[in-house]
Amino acid sequence: MRSTDLLTNRMLVEERVYVQHRKLAKPENIDPHSHTGYEIYFFQSGLATYIIGETIYTLKPGDMLLFNGQILHYVKPSFQVPYLRSVINVSRDYVDTLLTEPAKSEVMEMFDQPGGHLLHWSVGERELVEQIFNQIAEEDEMRDLGYQDMVRARLTTLLLSSLRKCSADFPQHPISTTSQKEINAGRVLAYINQQFQSTITLEAISEAVHLNKHYLCHCFKQITGFTIHQYLAKRRIDESKKLLVETDKSIAAIAEAVGIAAVAQFSRLFKQHVGMAPYAYRKSHRRLDGARMFAQSRYWPDVDYEI
Repeated sequence: MRSTDLLTNRMLVEERVYVQHRKLAKPENIDPHSHTGYEIYFFQSGLATYIIGETIYTLKPGDMLLFNGQILHYVKPSFQVPYLRSVINVSRDYVDTLLTEPAKSEVMEMFDQPGGHLLHWSVGERELVEQIFNQIAEEDEMRDLGYQDMVRARLTTLLLSSLRKCSADFPQHPISTTSQKEINAGRVLAYINQQFQSTITLEAISEAVHLNKHYLCHCFKQITGFTIHQYLAKRRIDESKKLLVETDKSIAAIAEAVGIAAVAQFSRLFKQHVGMAPYAYRKSHRRLDGARMFAQSRYWPDVDYEI
């Protein structure tokens, strides 16, 4: 189980825009993950819960989420109903080139909210949104003369339409948490995200959120699809990956920084989730970073990627 989405990271280095149009979910691909850049997630049909950080969204067809991909996120769909969605990932620097102020700052503010930003397109509005996604996907697939300019134009239209939609809906805001169980699960997510760097026990969580530990475990599992122990491990592994790539800290220091005192325990957990040892992961990503620098100097000499 790899919590860092390496494909999206690579695509944003090579292309700056990564399009997945009208995709059906595969159960084996549903896992908490993070990646660089921004994500535009358009929910088209089915039943699903989407979790971004500690925010839980019960999605309805026509919902669109805009968020920073570096926040741990994942979807929990019901596979009893076809789950269809379209996704556009885009590097932050690319968004920066599309818009001018003040629209640029306002769009980035939507993406950078801690739990992302939810928009709900009405039945009538969805036709325009669907059309834009179709056009972007077709241009990206066909790659005819000037396709990059066409993608830029369509994506700019989508972002500005989303910003206008947000302004028109203000001060109303879609309600993302609809049940007490979701509220309880959100409180546990918040506690884990804030405290994962220290020792966490079920008793401590129970005391912090003022809930019986057996009941909160039930709520958390039902809403998120993971046990508290599983999610805590994934959160720690996701953070350790960032530290391995972005810092020169020792493996022991990284283990301590993510709340695991024993290096052997950390290495064992990391390999279990990632499929390789922490040192091997760091080495492989330093090679990727070198490839990124080559691509940057060759194709986009003025771009500063945040990988």
